[in-house]
Amino acid sequence: MTRYRLTTHSMVRLLAVVTILIAAASAAIPFSSPAGAAAKGKLVLAWHAGFASRWLDPQEHDGTATPDNFFTAIHDALIKNQGTQLYDHAALAERFAIAPDAKSATFTLRKGIKFHNGDPVTPQDVKFSYENYRGAKADVFKKKTERVELVDDRTIRFVFKEPFLDFGILFGTANVDGAAWVVPEKYYKQVGPDGFKQKPIGAGPYKVVRHEPGVKIEMEAFDGYYRPVNAKQLVMVSVPEPATRVAMLERGEADIIYNVPGELITKVGKLPGVTLAPVLSGSFFIEFPGFQDPKNPFHDKRVREAVSLALDRRAMNQAETAGMGRPTGNWINDDVQYAIEWPEFPRNVEKSKQLLREAGYPNGFDVAWVTPIPAFYSRGERVIAQLREVGIRGRLQTMERGIYFQRLQAGLKEFPGTQIILHGARIGGSWSFWYEGHFKCGGFNSRDRICVKDLDGKFDQYERSINPAERKKLAEEIQRGILENYYLVPVFRHAFVNAIGPRVSLTKWQDVFPTITTGYAYPWEDIKVKD
Repeated sequence: MTRYRLTTHSMVRLLAVVTILIAAASAAIPFSSPAGAAAKGKLVLAWHAGFASRWLDPQEHDGTATPDNFFTAIHDALIKNQGTQLYDHAALAERFAIAPDAKSATFTLRKGIKFHNGDPVTPQDVKFSYENYRGAKADVFKKKTERVELVDDRTIRFVFKEPFLDFGILFGTANVDGAAWVVPEKYYKQVGPDGFKQKPIGAGPYKVVRHEPGVKIEMEAFDGYYRPVNAKQLVMVSVPEPATRVAMLERGEADIIYNVPGELITKVGKLPGVTLAPVLSGSFFIEFPGFQDPKNPFHDKRVREAVSLALDRRAMNQAETAGMGRPTGNWINDDVQYAIEWPEFPRNVEKSKQLLREAGYPNGFDVAWVTPIPAFYSRGERVIAQLREVGIRGRLQTMERGIYFQRLQAGLKEFPGTQIILHGARIGGSWSFWYEGHFKCGGFNSRDRICVKDLDGKFDQYERSINPAERKKLAEEIQRGILENYYLVPVFRHAFVNAIGPRVSLTKWQDVFPTITTGYAYPWEDIKVKD
């Protein structure tokens, strides 16, 4: 497995804002030879949950890795994460530079790039996409940006109100926000947001030819793309039932399937020509919405610790991912900037019961709902069973993935009373993106469910600081504060076990799943189908 860690040294260079110039000429091909002209074959993905149409619109990025699967096929960004590059892969931009004072960033577009309808990608489209972006982190970009300048017919400059040290890494990390992704201004205004989600037009390697909302997306290679596109057709179909996905793979109806559950891993691994892809991906963690309310049992730190002690993380990892995941102590992955190492949390059922007695719950208590991120329902069931051993009784709540994220973004009112959320997140770049997205009061996905004022105050200091040493110190203090107080309870870093069928050309599973910032297959244009 390829792993890349954004080191303190490399980030110091960014924070010192050494000018970054990236040339992508080696990735470009002459437009006299259309990129999709040699494409052949059909590639079918069986997606593991329901589709939400907003995942086809970068303007409505929901701050998770989920939209990556669709953006990387239909759309393109100025810069993005790709392969072993966490954020600075030059895509629509031929090159970019961040000013020495971190108060501006300049991007030069590739020559001849087009949207799927034939319109050229222009700096004006970039300006429109950035200024009208309304998804995750939009508030951060708007707060820090003074203006967007059109320098010439290929160049655009973002001018900031103050040094924006995290701009490059934030702008280019696709599973954090969609601010770098470009939509065609004229078409977007013509059809409106709702129309765009039904018939999206992008500048990516594949163009949509048929869309059954919530069910299926059929695409074909875009001849005007600047990189070679290998498969002529790409079809993504929603198949929430695991056994059905496996049957499709077995019958040759799907070439890639996501999320093989633990009980089917052995079977799938034995299918002729099938390659398992155990992507060490996002970390799962437990959240206690509304624990700040003194009437909530989880208000007591001892109760939160009791939950942690009740969990059998190793057993869950074995059952859910055949042991290919990794129990860890931090809910933030260790391959991002400033993430701290933390010892694996122990299991001790007797101590868990003792803490509950001390907290005034000798007979335990009832939890209205335990809600796992879709479609990891079996993990929610295991959490319920393990908590029942210490007297905490809960019921499983399931929902479509799109609805789940909508409810997260609506805040505490969607999770009233005593509840538990079993969440999982895979975010690249920086520890701060995890904190802002899933912990900070007012964060895009955290809203008002947590709200720890002293840690939020330190996070504000972190964001204002331009001193790398101070930022690192604050980052570590904040993470320790979360873990020592069990504000979130890490479960394990899961292996997102996928399977690749025999028609896909590869030498190793990492050819299809690079494992850097997402658990999904990418870049789609690089995946080849055998004759």
